Amino acid sequence: METTAKDRIIRATGAKAPFRLVLVDITQCANELGKKHGATAYSLKFLAETSIASIFLSSGLKYAGTVSVRVGFSGDISKVVAESTPQGLLRAMIPQEDILRTKNFEPALSPQTFEVIKLDEKGKRVHDSIIDAVSESIGRDLSVYMLQSEQTHSAIGIEAKNNANDASKLDYAVGFYLEAYPDLAPADLSALEESIMKLPKFGKFYDGHFYALDALLRNIAGDYDISVVREITPTVYCPCSKVRTLSSLAAIPTADLQNLIDENKDIEMICDFCRNKYIITPDEIRDILKDRKV
Repeated sequence: METTAKDRIIRATGAKAPFRLVLVDITQCANELGKKHGATAYSLKFLAETSIASIFLSSGLKYAGTVSVRVGFSGDISKVVAESTPQGLLRAMIPQEDILRTKNFEPALSPQTFEVIKLDEKGKRVHDSIIDAVSESIGRDLSVYMLQSEQTHSAIGIEAKNNANDASKLDYAVGFYLEAYPDLAPADLSALEESIMKLPKFGKFYDGHFYALDALLRNIAGDYDISVVREITPTVYCPCSKVRTLSSLAAIPTADLQNLIDENKDIEMICDFCRNKYIITPDEIRDILKDRKV
């Protein structure tokens, strides 16, 4: 029985029937992301729901890599990006200008693309697939992606619920991912589909304080016994640093770096994901150029 509010990722499998089930509650993480970005209302909702989609995909990695989900729009929001690892580390971003433009208003959007990039533990790209986004619903786009790009039959539900009194907070940010393995019997597949069809709305599992993720799991599993493989606590994490920031500057052409030196001013660089600020001095840029001459 759930007595405390905490973020959770539950990974489970059918005890006898071959299927995989992942449930996610990242309410606290999503609110933390929103605070870092100053995101409210729809921007906050998109940050949360895209993060959940990334977690579903990273939960299936067989290596210690990263999954990046990038949803492209035309309109008031240009893109949403979320990245996560199998260990539950996550980060997400929407361009600051998009957040400032939309504020608490409902954005005018046209979905364009849904892209998934998988990196190995060394940051090497091992998979990249992009489809046309079919909806503003991240869950629906992920379902289409799984079918088209990974030939996987799945049932997916994702919902981030904005607080009615405070646009800067979410009541909950939750979701489920049910994957049927190829050898699942047709009768079992039909039974699981029926459980999903009969599933109450996400809000039915929220009592105003806590989200009953275990109750959601039981409703999805129906008559099937499940085995919880692993439960972890997700964490907002960004690997950016001053060293990484300087490394990104090292990719700039020499002439452009020299122009920055000639201006003789400190440069403020802000991480798109965590909003941390790094001050780069002219002397540090000179060191980059010295390394090129060595």
